Amino acid sequence: MKRLLITTFLLLTAIAFCGERETIRDAHGKVVGTATTDRNKTVYRDAHGKVTGTATTSGNRTVYRDATGKAVGSATEAGNKTTYRDSSGKVVGSATEVGSKTAYRDASGRSVGTATSTENGTTYRDAAGKTVGTKK
Repeated sequence: MKRLLITTFLLLTAIAFCGERETIRDAHGKVVGTATTDRNKTVYRDAHGKVTGTATTSGNRTVYRDATGKAVGSATEAGNKTTYRDSSGKVVGSATEVGSKTAYRDASGRSVGTATSTENGTTYRDAAGKTVGTKK
């Protein structure tokens, strides 16, 4: 009985401290990957469970790495705006969040899409308004 209690306690502790997992789907609802966040690190996996990259946040800066650990870009937050840079530091785009909607722009300021968040997840649309994916 004592072993059962200890095992149950350890399982509940592990569940309580495990990271948040989100499922990423394409425009047709097919699962294309997952993102699991634990504290300041997010691990991205494809639909088969293979790690495709990571993101590590420190303060207002996030560094993105590929599956081999090589830095491929970064994001810096300032207020409601996030600026994205490639591995050499060149600006490649930005995101501005207003309420539940985020507008994405390329390096020259042209609109490339939006993300709208609700209780049920996030819907991503291209510049023409066509749904290109979801995250729940």
